Amino acid sequence: MWVPVVDLFKGSPPLFLRELGFVSGPTGTLLAWSLGLIFAIIYAAFAVRNIPLVREHWRAVSLFKLLGVLVAISAAIVEEAFFRGFLMDALMRIGWPAVVQVLASGLIFGLAHGIWGIMTGRVSVGISTMIATGTLGLVLGLVYVLGDRSLAPVIVAHFIVTATIQPGITFAAFSGQMHKGPGLIRIE
Repeated sequence: MWVPVVDLFKGSPPLFLRELGFVSGPTGTLLAWSLGLIFAIIYAAFAVRNIPLVREHWRAVSLFKLLGVLVAISAAIVEEAFFRGFLMDALMRIGWPAVVQVLASGLIFGLAHGIWGIMTGRVSVGISTMIATGTLGLVLGLVYVLGDRSLAPVIVAHFIVTATIQPGITFAAFSGQMHKGPGLIRIE
């Protein structure tokens, strides 16, 4: 069990950085990096503006925020490696066109995040989360294709979003305050 994990940290630069596209292989295109960063900033800014608990905690210095940043690092790497890297590349290998790969990865990404509805016991949280993360997944899928299938731009964009909205989004979901801001989709 530990041997494969240890192997990821071997080498200079470490294998995991090479595999994720940060130091070798395709590092993405300027268009992909630009689109990923612009969308991540817009998405995070929307959440900060419209969800009071995200706004309250997005710049906080606390143990909860530190935990949120650690969650952001792991979620960005693991989720992008699966939803963009593994899933989209598998669909490409069996001959599905890029547009179907992007749509499938966005849809499945959104559905996977529907777990928030189950965890909070609120259907409205699950549905609004699936819509929001499905949209994020679609854009990240597009960025992945435009970036020559490099995970680096999508990992960074995903990290920016998650690091900004955590832990406020978790507090909002569990307290029933996901729908307090103007302009949010209200599904009650």
